[in-house]
Amino acid sequence: MIPYARRDWLHLLVSPRGSLSPGVMRRVLLFGVIATALWLAERYIPRVGLSIGLYEVAGAVIALILAFRTNTAYNRFWEGRTLWGSIVNASRNVTRIVNAHAAVDPAAARELAVWVVVFVHATRRSLRGQSECPEIQRLLSAEQAEAMAAHVHPPLHAAQQISERIAAFVRAGSLERNMGVCAEEELNTLVNCLGGCERILKTPTPLGYVLLLQRGVVLYLATLPLALINAIGAMTPIVTMMVAYPVLMIEALGGELDDPFGHEPNDLPLTRICDTIERNLLGSSSLALVMASKAESYEH
Repeated sequence: MIPYARRDWLHLLVSPRGSLSPGVMRRVLLFGVIATALWLAERYIPRVGLSIGLYEVAGAVIALILAFRTNTAYNRFWEGRTLWGSIVNASRNVTRIVNAHAAVDPAAARELAVWVVVFVHATRRSLRGQSECPEIQRLLSAEQAEAMAAHVHPPLHAAQQISERIAAFVRAGSLERNMGVCAEEELNTLVNCLGGCERILKTPTPLGYVLLLQRGVVLYLATLPLALINAIGAMTPIVTMMVAYPVLMIEALGGELDDPFGHEPNDLPLTRICDTIERNLLGSSSLALVMASKAESYEH
């Protein structure tokens, strides 16, 4: 996600960041070319234009479909953000409970916090379909990292490690049973949020709605010049592209937000969220290490 100053209206107005999704400008230019071709054809084929009233009705229909697509996509985005907000809170809570109520040495408490951070990083990597996990290899021993990489579902392996340590604290009498139950409830929240994110990831917007919108938009924008030629003449290609840009951008944003866990400019900032959790629980920063590594590579 691209951070921005919400009150800097003029800067946002002219900033190119976040204003173009991949491929949108090419599509806008394509409809400009189509409009130009139709305008030139009108000079040789009289009465090629159509009534503007038809496109007023069609525009209302397209607006309704775009509104549905936008609302559906943003609901997925916001649900994903809500789930990750719960992951942040539950990560802090399970670590706080152990630190405050478990009579264990600091190394054991920190080991549990490490596994909580590993769970968070593994969840992010899993949602993004990434097999490489440098953050996890940095936090775990070689044997632990190898065992986790071999597991069919790394985040669940990390959750199992957290649960085993909580249970061991309770059995040893280091953590009261009721506080162990509280810690397990927070761990359940982590796993439930993981499942909620996977549900969003694996259940895209039904294909019928996506195809209806895409085909409706293409048909509308490709034939819109026919309704503009008689009214504005040579300005038809420019006006067509002005209409095409917001329509295509909204459609593209819907496609981006269908999977809010990716790397698109408007997706959730999962890397920053995971870095916040790591800094809160361990005092380290995965982002700082990545930047330092890039700087070192640049110097060499």
